[in-house]
Amino acid sequence: MEIPSIFLNRILAKTAKDKASTMILTVGSLPAFRVDNHLHIMEDESMLTVEIIEKLIGFILDADEKKLLADEKEVVVVKIFGGDFRFRVNVFYQKGLPALSFHYIPAAPKKLTDLRFPEILNNLIMCRSGLIIIAGSKFSGKTTIAASIIEEVNINKRRHIATIEDPIEYLFVNKRSIIEQRQVGRDVKSVVKGLHHCLEEDVDIVYLGEIRKELAEVLPLIFELASGNSLVVLEINSNSAVRTVEKILNSFDNNQTESARYNLADVLVGITVHKLVNRVGGGIILVSEVLLANAAVKSLIREGKIYQLESVMQTSRREGMISMDKAIEELIEAGEIKPEEAGQVI
Repeated sequence: MEIPSIFLNRILAKTAKDKASTMILTVGSLPAFRVDNHLHIMEDESMLTVEIIEKLIGFILDADEKKLLADEKEVVVVKIFGGDFRFRVNVFYQKGLPALSFHYIPAAPKKLTDLRFPEILNNLIMCRSGLIIIAGSKFSGKTTIAASIIEEVNINKRRHIATIEDPIEYLFVNKRSIIEQRQVGRDVKSVVKGLHHCLEEDVDIVYLGEIRKELAEVLPLIFELASGNSLVVLEINSNSAVRTVEKILNSFDNNQTESARYNLADVLVGITVHKLVNRVGGGIILVSEVLLANAAVKSLIREGKIYQLESVMQTSRREGMISMDKAIEELIEAGEIKPEEAGQVI
């Protein structure tokens, strides 16, 4: 096998040339990459073996990361290859064998207008307190959207912003705002510790990357921050606004559910759920579901009538709300996506 660094830089250069978002390396397969939601196989490469994957992992991970992989069987890191290309790297096991996936991180966040971010949400991100939730499945653009939100504030407002991420993906340069980026395990011991620090500081906006393990411990601190003088932007893995609310409330013990409903209703500003679908003519397009926390939504959450939130979205289009089904329907009517592609969302 060629030197791991040379092999990796070569195949990553191929993915960059084809503007791929993701590359996947698994034992017994050829290297594969994804462009515009379509998977492509590198047929001119050799079949990947356990030896190749293990050598790549040995090259990519440092000693602490290797120990974490041995303990947890999965590790997510951000690494730089080819000089200045940043990738989020997932190292994991499948069928008892090691595997890798690489997700390209652009050098700078995109503008919200370029992402087709719902205009109504521009007002929400300028709130001085409360909770905004960005939801979606893996690789649905959640982190890209969150980074664009932070950058929008950075450009337009004087704010003290703290991010708590695992790992840090986008790197921000201070413009009108001051941004502190903290990586769990390196800059702060845990998400909980990071939030305690934010409570003790004068922070205007707190961004939390996807929380994998500590949600039940973290939510009370989020409620406390959001009910004070901080706007909290939270990233959650969920494919609908209704399921996002359910996921939050289900994190609490039964004897805490009622107070959790009231706390969530008090601080919630809005939930936006994002998916990616193939666009007519090539490329992908962002599809967004929007739930705004108006009086009716807050009342339903307090009463535990979560199942009725879908109806509120369907009947509140004029206020800026929209369900995922309606958002897809509008894009089909506008000729931007095909009906047969509507179900092929990420």
